[in-house]
Amino acid sequence: MKRLARTHIKKTHLAITYAAKTEASTNTISSKKSFFNRGIVATVFTICLAACGGSGSSDSAKNNAIDSNSNTTQSEVPFDYQTLIDSAIVYNVPGIVLRVETPTDVFLGSAGVSDAETQEAMQTYHQQPTASSGKPMIGLLTAMLADEGILNLDDTLEVWLDEDILDRIENSREMTLRQLLNHSAGVFNFVDDDGYVELLLAEPERFKSAMDFLPIAYDKPATFLPGEGYSYSNTGYLLTSLVLDKVLGEHHSVALRERILNPLALNSTYYRGKEKELGDFIQGYHIQDGERYLTKAHHENIATANDPVVSSVEDMGLFLKALTTNTSVINEGVRASVLTGNSLVNVSTNEQYGLGISVERYQGYTAYGHSGLNYGYRTTNIYVEELDLTITAFMNCSTDPVCTDAMDMVINSIVAEHL
Repeated sequence: MKRLARTHIKKTHLAITYAAKTEASTNTISSKKSFFNRGIVATVFTICLAACGGSGSSDSAKNNAIDSNSNTTQSEVPFDYQTLIDSAIVYNVPGIVLRVETPTDVFLGSAGVSDAETQEAMQTYHQQPTASSGKPMIGLLTAMLADEGILNLDDTLEVWLDEDILDRIENSREMTLRQLLNHSAGVFNFVDDDGYVELLLAEPERFKSAMDFLPIAYDKPATFLPGEGYSYSNTGYLLTSLVLDKVLGEHHSVALRERILNPLALNSTYYRGKEKELGDFIQGYHIQDGERYLTKAHHENIATANDPVVSSVEDMGLFLKALTTNTSVINEGVRASVLTGNSLVNVSTNEQYGLGISVERYQGYTAYGHSGLNYGYRTTNIYVEELDLTITAFMNCSTDPVCTDAMDMVINSIVAEHL
């Protein structure tokens, strides 16, 4: 296994390009964000549960499920989540953590290893960078600040940002915070540029923030005029974070902790790179040309709002359900700002995107959530409203197509079981 360094840039360019740039490519939405099309629509027509352990229940699954005997899903025998994730482990997929919450029970299990060298077993409490699955936290924080009157979601960047930034981002003076968060601003996506790959690999020990990555988007052509389309762009979250820092007078990670992480008791979640003293996370892996590369070092010192938090499956599942159902911390006005009304833009026939969150409707079901993919890590986080069903999965890999297919198999099988 190798640690990436600048001497490996040319050799590993394709690997980084897939793992990092696919995170926001509008051509691969189904593999990184719009997981509902694959998780619900594709499942109904294509998944064979028998091949995934759906017809039986192992002792290990029973031991790892909380109150598994009370499972009231479609099968009389509890669905065998443990066998499902065990079957997904291969060389290219070192480890998996899965949490499934229904109205009657919670399954929390793991399979494989968190460290391929030491063969340390993957544990259910292990943490990893969650990539774009953390975007709903940024959307929620911005909506909370708007609710408090600290900013307005329809403020343009011209209200808050300096000329030296505005002059370098096409149409920036007309872009609103709402448009940046729901990807309707038309701003160039910085991870689509080769400069992102170079910066990600360079000097992993150096702290890098929004202002390190934003210049990659300078002087790049806009995709469309603000408000006239949808195009997934991580740059919108960098720009939003600069506004948040300006209005708060400090890094927005402080407000994120005070308003969201602490009130929701998300004790295993912290802002990547900014709050690194609060925790640690497992090794990530990517395989290219038969060689396995270690990726953790390239994430430890980066703090950006497009990929904000390190977390656990339990915290991520609890957050998503709280965002859609909890009124004690998140009031209805804030929730409406994030999930409904003029914050929603159309992505496809069945899917819309709100403030950092996907909303997909299919045959009477409404699913909320976000997936995430960065170099070495993959996350899926889904809440199906009518079923009160939460599915959260981590994998410490980004090799395509193996990791993509493994995650799809796990999520599709679970969703099919509950529909």
